[in-house]
Amino acid sequence: MNKKYYGVLWGCLAVVVIAGGIYYFVGRENPSLSSVPQQTQQSAHQVIVNQTPALEQAVVQREQSSFPQTQQTNETAAVTAQTEQPLSEEVISKEQVQEDTTQQDTAPQTEQAGIFESEPLFAMPLAGNIVMDYSVDHTIYDATLDQYRTNDHISIGAKKGDSVKASEDGTVESITTDDERGVTVVLNHGNGWQTTYSQLQENVVVKQGDTVKKGQEIGFVADPTKYSVALGEHVDFSIVKDGSTVDPKSAVTE
Repeated sequence: MNKKYYGVLWGCLAVVVIAGGIYYFVGRENPSLSSVPQQTQQSAHQVIVNQTPALEQAVVQREQSSFPQTQQTNETAAVTAQTEQPLSEEVISKEQVQEDTTQQDTAPQTEQAGIFESEPLFAMPLAGNIVMDYSVDHTIYDATLDQYRTNDHISIGAKKGDSVKASEDGTVESITTDDERGVTVVLNHGNGWQTTYSQLQENVVVKQGDTVKKGQEIGFVADPTKYSVALGEHVDFSIVKDGSTVDPKSAVTE
């Protein structure tokens, strides 16, 4: 009985082995037997292939969507450039107008300054040597007083009776007399300018308020006062600008 059992068992195994071998070789020769796996693989491959055009289309759509933005940016830049160009021309035009207006405004002022603010062309009131000089920064020797002092005018040596003339056009502001300077005539030349003529005779040929011309006679040299007798006969001459004395030698041009 055991021999029969084992004989049947080996027979079954042989049938299984033979059947498997037949199925294997037949399956390789007949592709239809492996259709299911091939379909599955083909389906998976088909999904990838179908996704590729969609990806490319998405890239194309993205590029197309960005192109109008670039074009719009270029158009905006062009419009901005066109807008800025007239603005720059307008700014230049306004600056030019302002410059022209400024030049027009300053031209009359310059001309007016030349008429009313030019420095007077002073001349010496008479010819002669300076016997005592102008000095306000340091003291100089005064022979009459025998001392050192400052001096705000010049003393021009002359002869008694010599004609004293106006140094520049002006108006007689005052005629005064004192012990130190004798008879003094003050002329006002406008714009803060004044000239003073001292050590004159009493018979001056002008009166207060008279208008005089440059070189016009205003008086005559007198004897010196006791405060300047050591200088001999002379005329004290001073120039004042806005209340401050000026060295006549630096202001006289003739």
